[in-house]
Amino acid sequence: MQVALASGMIALPGERQSHRNATPTGGGLGLVFSIVLTTICLELIVSLPFFWWKNMLPGVMLLTIVGWRDDKIPVSPLLRLLVQLAVSFWLIGFGWWDFPWREQAFWACAIVAVIWLMNLYNFMDGSNGMAGFQGVFAGTTMAMLFQLGGEPYMALVALVTAAACAGFLPLNFPGARLFMGDASSVPLGFIFAGFAVYGIQTGSLGLAMSILIMSVFMVDATLTLLARVFRGERWYTAHARHVYQRLIAQGWSHRKVLSVYQAINVVLVLPAIALAKMYPQYALVTVALVLLLLGACWHIANWRLGMATGVQGK
Repeated sequence: MQVALASGMIALPGERQSHRNATPTGGGLGLVFSIVLTTICLELIVSLPFFWWKNMLPGVMLLTIVGWRDDKIPVSPLLRLLVQLAVSFWLIGFGWWDFPWREQAFWACAIVAVIWLMNLYNFMDGSNGMAGFQGVFAGTTMAMLFQLGGEPYMALVALVTAAACAGFLPLNFPGARLFMGDASSVPLGFIFAGFAVYGIQTGSLGLAMSILIMSVFMVDATLTLLARVFRGERWYTAHARHVYQRLIAQGWSHRKVLSVYQAINVVLVLPAIALAKMYPQYALVTVALVLLLLGACWHIANWRLGMATGVQGK
């Protein structure tokens, strides 16, 4: 927090923000630092997957540097996109263009998915505790699935990620004294994308369960983006159109909004993950039903909220 204040990294209230008070940002730098430091210490005791060191950590570090810079002085969208494209290529691996065209199409879609997950996680980091609690949920769930899938050391990395998010929460919830900023919201999205890629490659975490874990964030961010495109809005600019932002604008407290989102994770998503794990032959059907249900909830919420705008203090 002191570093953010000394660097002049302050998030100011505005039309596209869900907070009313000027608040230090870029606090996610400490979150990422704790993940990196803890995994280095763990490496002295056990051998963590090489995938973490070679494919994931370089991208995490580069995204953190760019995000920290962006929190301080805005970085051009083109530069951010090029960096995200580069780390996505590095994550998935080179040489995939030598595969048959069907596999090339799959990997191209995977790269787009990784980039989108980084950005949607950043988009959803706009309410007290939202990104932090999702990080705890996703990290602990992936850790459990990795453990069950015979990948105990990647489970440790996922658990470290969850613990780092939990450690940040007292600064961001229930009252926000510090924001994550791009310094960690984008890297966190990349980390969870990396877990999904590793899980799919090793067979320890299927595509269906990876989608389910992030489904609440994915539906709100994706449908909001598509709606803005169809309305002819400048979809690539900052906004406050996500459901959670509209709820806050309507007077809901950040605590209440967070409770609803995490209740969906516990009541709907977790049982769906368990079902997909127990009955893998029905995993894709389970994903489809969950996404349809969440999509219906998104449409109902937007219908009831209308086009209301405004801000509510954090």
